[in-house]
Amino acid sequence: MRHKLTVITDSEGKVLVTQLGHGDVRDPKSGILGGIVAGPGQTLHKIEFDVPQMTARADVEAFHKKLADHLSKGGSSRKA
Repeated sequence: MRHKLTVITDSEGKVLVTQLGHGDVRDPKSGILGGIVAGPGQTLHKIEFDVPQMTARADVEAFHKKLADHLSKGGSSRKA
């Protein structure tokens, strides 16, 4: 299934964190707004990507490899 995904990578392109969606998330109970932010030397990417169902550690590793391959081909990104 294709989803909007926000991804932060380090200076070598390694995936550090992912978040579904392209914006901040508001907690419905507290009203607190939060989201991921790229730090110095990191890059924030906003992409659309086919996110697989993941049930095991191997699935996560395969997802990160597929995601890194996708990011290396370009897309929307912003260096911090």
